[in-house]
Amino acid sequence: MNGYPINFGVNPGNRRFMEHPLYIKYSNSTYAAINAVDVKADLNGVLATAETAEIVFYLSSLLRVKALLA
Repeated sequence: MNGYPINFGVNPGNRRFMEHPLYIKYSNSTYAAINAVDVKADLNGVLATAETAEIVFYLSSLLRVKALLA
């Protein structure tokens, strides 16, 4: 089966992902400081394309961790 695993992963050195504004926005925050409503709003603004899969899985992972901590 091809596709993305449920847990987020990105190849080391993937500059396109590491320079994405949404990655930069959340990567400098603790989980406690991240607001799930904001993540959902940002996720709603992402185009549903293959090129955005990495950021979608990253944001989805943030939401799953926030739910685990709730």
